[in-house]
Amino acid sequence: MLLRVWRSFTAWRRGRPFWAGLFVAVGALIILFPPYANLKFGDMIISIQTLGGVSALLIGVLLALCAVALWVAPKFRLASGIVTVLLSLVALVVTNLGGFLFGTLFSLLGGALAVAWTNEPKKPKKTENGPETTQRVQPT
Repeated sequence: MLLRVWRSFTAWRRGRPFWAGLFVAVGALIILFPPYANLKFGDMIISIQTLGGVSALLIGVLLALCAVALWVAPKFRLASGIVTVLLSLVALVVTNLGGFLFGTLFSLLGGALAVAWTNEPKKPKKTENGPETTQRVQPT
């Protein structure tokens, strides 16, 4: 039962840019987290509540939507990848250094993987002389 579920997940994953969507989703969560986290140190509470919080919410949600689009509709991977790269670069400037650089780096990596992904099989390389012929050597 578990093996069948794993095989079906693997077949689903191979037909779409799974790793690109995963990196973009992780980047979106990292960008969303700092403005809304309240850190407690004893009696002191540290929170970041600035305009960066509103932009982090908007950019984080849009990045999460791009991640879901990469998994659900892989034919739009080029558009999602380009939007992801642009949003992650904007997040670097607008939202607490883009999740303290980690959110931007994960999103940029995911966007680059999405743009580069294809599901077409690799074609074999052709040589100038046509197909390669191998000669069999008889052992002596």
